[in-house]
Amino acid sequence: MAEEKKNWFKELTFKEKLQYIWDYYKIHIIVGLLLIYVLTTFTLSMINRKEYVLNIALIGESVDFDRLSQFSHEVTKELVGNPSDKKEASVDFYKLIRDSQGELILDPASTQKLIARIAAKQIDVIILDKKSFDALAVQGAFLRLDKTEGLDLKDYKVVKTLKDVNGVKKGVYGIYVNSDNRWLKQIGYDYHNKIIAVLSNSEHKDLAIKFVKWLLKG
Repeated sequence: MAEEKKNWFKELTFKEKLQYIWDYYKIHIIVGLLLIYVLTTFTLSMINRKEYVLNIALIGESVDFDRLSQFSHEVTKELVGNPSDKKEASVDFYKLIRDSQGELILDPASTQKLIARIAAKQIDVIILDKKSFDALAVQGAFLRLDKTEGLDLKDYKVVKTLKDVNGVKKGVYGIYVNSDNRWLKQIGYDYHNKIIAVLSNSEHKDLAIKFVKWLLKG
């Protein structure tokens, strides 16, 4: 009798064995599979994780998102090296919309995202309209460019503040984008009358200045 109880599992069909294992061990199986999934996902994310060494924000009415990705690769290749490596430049677009008076403004969700990313030091360079530039400039958002080493401003149309405001010293904080910029034209960005500036809290100021010079040559 004891021997019969001992061998009962061997006498089950393959299907019956699977059903028995599932009925009595399904919690263990599910937990085990979940652990394997979590560990695999975490490992792959660590292996494939990119380090964004330059974060660029474009504010405007239009952009070609397919070409925006290619532009990011071009920037990475020019400033960092091989785009397939882990270090990468990112380019994000924030859309302007018309308010009830017909004025161009950032929609509330984009405004919150932009301000949060600036505060978190996740934007290094920004290209934006004059109205948005003025609003951020008086808050000390931008790096003073006429005091920045390695940037010759004589060939550029610059944006100056003419007096000290809120602790922000008068000086040059932005540069108008060239009237015929091939890089920005290629990505369908409405760059006319836009200003490029470097964020004062950028953690990649050297690369940011290098990008400004490279872009404006276009």
